[in-house]
Amino acid sequence: MLLLVASACAHPGARAKMSFDELYSDPAPYPSGPDPGAVSPRQEAGTRGGATVSRQAPESPELRAALATFVAQARAARIQVSQGSAMPDAQVVNWRRMNGFLDEFLRRPARKTSSLDVVRTRTSLEAELELDARAYGDIPAELADAVLARMDALAMRMAELRRPSTRAVPKRLSLSWPVEPVVVTSVFGSRLHPILGTERDHQGVDLAAKAGQLVTAAAQGVVLRAGWNGGHGNQVIVQHDGNVTTRYSHLSRLLVVPGDVVEEGDVLGAAGRTGMATGVHVHFELWRDGEPSDPLDVMGPTESGELPSFVHHESLPDSRKRQGRRPLGRRPL
Repeated sequence: MLLLVASACAHPGARAKMSFDELYSDPAPYPSGPDPGAVSPRQEAGTRGGATVSRQAPESPELRAALATFVAQARAARIQVSQGSAMPDAQVVNWRRMNGFLDEFLRRPARKTSSLDVVRTRTSLEAELELDARAYGDIPAELADAVLARMDALAMRMAELRRPSTRAVPKRLSLSWPVEPVVVTSVFGSRLHPILGTERDHQGVDLAAKAGQLVTAAAQGVVLRAGWNGGHGNQVIVQHDGNVTTRYSHLSRLLVVPGDVVEEGDVLGAAGRTGMATGVHVHFELWRDGEPSDPLDVMGPTESGELPSFVHHESLPDSRKRQGRRPLGRRPL
């Protein structure tokens, strides 16, 4: 499985947000040598939109040494193989060893964690994962999932370090639709997959959108993931209050990075057709307690008071028929 970690893009329509690179790194996005400290942190305190990153805890020399060793071994392994070869066993062991060290690091209380360590580690691992994905013909799926899980954990730790200065999240979560008007072209539930041609569960709803249309956050939260995710293409996952997450897939551009604190209506990206999509649309998922929920059962009208509308495949204009999706079980308007 070839995984590439997509980088976020700047866009004039997106609100300014505090990203890892903005706060801590030099203009070069990746370390240039075996020492991960090449991505050097800035010294001044970073604030944006009322959020302040605490840098009171001392850095961990053990983590820095482990990261330097990991990066050096990873780059040595890539030199020794031809492009497209399978990942060597030594590099698999190298990743697993680093994952184990990260688990130890993340078991520390947040107050004893340096935000500089979190940023440096996540940036370096993202770079190495992308370089490995380009160098090797295959990355074991189990290993890739384990690495991405640690990256999510680092993003959550970064959000935890920033949380004290952000405003309190309201007890009752209010959700808004990511695009307007809300035109549902495929509903939640079982359906015939438009590309694979087999009956599969559809864990969200598909929303009609124009190419490049801005996609916004359904509620205040923290960006867990912003990057490539297989058939979902470019995907953003946002963690909200109450163990709720929302997912936005097939985006043409990503305008946030993991760790960003977003408000309801903040721009996350632009609609597209990346991944397994036959036309431009937004695949929108709502998860509660680790299980997918039907957004149509949870979310209400749009900000303008309009209810979602539903479109059968046959009634779509030719330019939209390429999306190949039709609602199963049309809902009353």
